[in-house]
Amino acid sequence: MFERPAPDRPRFAETLLAVRPHHLANAVVAFLFASTGPVALILTIGIAGGLSTETLSSWIFIGFAGGGAITFAMSWFYKQPLAFAWTISGTAIAGQALLKYPFAEIVGAYMVTGAVMILLGVTSGFKAIMRFVPQPIVMAMVAGVFLKFGILAVDAFDKELRIALAALIAWIVFSFWKPVARFLPPVLMALLAAGYMAVDGGQFALQQELTLQIARPDIVQPVFSKAALLDLVLPLLVSVLALQNAQGIAILRVSGHDPPTNTSTFMCGAGSLLFAAYSSVNTCMTGPTNAILASSGAVRFHFVGAYLWAALAVAFGLLSPVVTRLALSVPESFIYIIGGLAMLPVLQQAFTAGFGGRFAIGATVSLVVTVTDLIPGVNVNLLGIGAPFWGLVFGAATSLLLERRDYAALIADGNGAPAPRRQEREEAAEPEAAPPKALSGPGPGRTPADTGRLPDGPIAVISPAPGPDTSRVLIALREKGLAYRLVEDMTWQPGEGVSENPLNRNPLVRFGAPAGEEAQGEVALYDTRTILDYLETVRPVPPLMPVDPAEVFEVKTWEALTEGVNAAAVDLYIAGARGAPAETPGGDGDWIARRRTRVRDGLATAAAMLGDRSFAVGAQFSRGDIALAAMLAHLDRQLPGEDWRAAWPALAVWFDEIRERGALSAVLNG
Repeated sequence: MFERPAPDRPRFAETLLAVRPHHLANAVVAFLFASTGPVALILTIGIAGGLSTETLSSWIFIGFAGGGAITFAMSWFYKQPLAFAWTISGTAIAGQALLKYPFAEIVGAYMVTGAVMILLGVTSGFKAIMRFVPQPIVMAMVAGVFLKFGILAVDAFDKELRIALAALIAWIVFSFWKPVARFLPPVLMALLAAGYMAVDGGQFALQQELTLQIARPDIVQPVFSKAALLDLVLPLLVSVLALQNAQGIAILRVSGHDPPTNTSTFMCGAGSLLFAAYSSVNTCMTGPTNAILASSGAVRFHFVGAYLWAALAVAFGLLSPVVTRLALSVPESFIYIIGGLAMLPVLQQAFTAGFGGRFAIGATVSLVVTVTDLIPGVNVNLLGIGAPFWGLVFGAATSLLLERRDYAALIADGNGAPAPRRQEREEAAEPEAAPPKALSGPGPGRTPADTGRLPDGPIAVISPAPGPDTSRVLIALREKGLAYRLVEDMTWQPGEGVSENPLNRNPLVRFGAPAGEEAQGEVALYDTRTILDYLETVRPVPPLMPVDPAEVFEVKTWEALTEGVNAAAVDLYIAGARGAPAETPGGDGDWIARRRTRVRDGLATAAAMLGDRSFAVGAQFSRGDIALAAMLAHLDRQLPGEDWRAAWPALAVWFDEIRERGALSAVLNG
């Protein structure tokens, strides 16, 4: 039912040591997003709907303080950024409802919506529904929703040129200045530059005098009206799950996390049920906030930004009467330009994931329908539900009609969801066929070059034991959201399967046919780099190879280096198992010494190539990172006496950080 927590939940000392400037920058920018425009929306619809000051203050208090508390608990429990707050689209629905129903009846609808979400979380209902909505279509919807932040950033140049220009220049300068950017993140410097210009120009001015005041919750007695429930529950449910939670889950997945869908749905329901009594609209996993928190820095420590955001949210809730006036004094152009710059990498990820592979037609429809919200005079609001939801519906329906092969492949390869963790793999997989004794060759005339798409059917990874090459393939499959079945068996038997695996390489991967079964049209590959190249061809999103030719060669250099170290380490492991003689001049001892030298020289070269970078090549995760991480993980197992961590501590720090990435953690830590 509920997803398993992180095995090594962060300790207080670990969190303090992990705090970096970019965590603070991301938390502050995300907080400004939540505490300005959205708060203004609450005040606007509340005043128009006749809500009292006490009710509005209670709404803001519990929405932020309660959401911050859930954020802290969930981010600690799962060791990833899981930010929760109140739903903006739900607030708009409440604003329309205030014109028709008493507020007590609207609160009753909040509570029923929360109860339905609890049920969907406990039964895995929402997770089951989302498995049949292709991720490219979801990411196209996310791109359409987040596109307005980029457009508003451009609009900031028209409204306040000095503020926008100062922010842009600071962001560009510190983006180019890589060594300094590690300590002074570009977004933080843009925020400081824009803030200075706003204060210097007199545009940051308080409308009222500030007085210290703690928020007081105002309890509302709910009324359950049939008319209000029929009118509001479905739109509110969609606003939380299909609009907000779907955004947050999709963004965190492409950022390298594995967000707990069932637990998050349950917590949204529990928060909605509890917080509604204090006037707050339904709780959700926020899209923009999680996007900003996961936009930079080591994936392993993204949760630190969520902690800081949670602290700011709780403080804002407690001091909401004071901080609201302070937040509303910030110029709009300041928020627009800083938010737009913070969203740039998120937009890039969304467009790449939405339009870089399958479901291109459905993704296009999803984007077009979603962006109608940005066009004045156009209002897709069928059944009281906004355009992003209908973008998902129409996009999925279009793909179901026009891209049926893609949908068939989606069902066959696990619906685009990450493969289950190792301990869950047997429960999730179909009943396994008998271990293969004879492996058939590919179907007549079928070679990898004959296909531009992933063959229909399951993926079988066959290897006697998961060594570094097998780990590289498993990580790549998980990164690309492809489910597989790991069969621990010999990849080649004497006199059998020679045409399929003539060099007896590990692993052997069969695409499109279960292990041990004859099938027409499957593809069988046995060389690790060939397998990875094939995956990049048939499933280009998310990309694991850079576009720049120079960076492509750098990735291949990493792969060649790590393969050489792996080969030497395997030789040493086998020699040790056979009781090889000590290192004496000549003979086997000399042979062993040469391989130990090769391992140490390879590690020294890897440490020099990596330096202080977060990724092996460029600014994105790639096959270079997979190769290096797999090599280091298996060195610990094959050569336990080789204390490479002490000799190259920077390499050890990098490895400990990157191995917490979802796919690497599942394969290397499982």
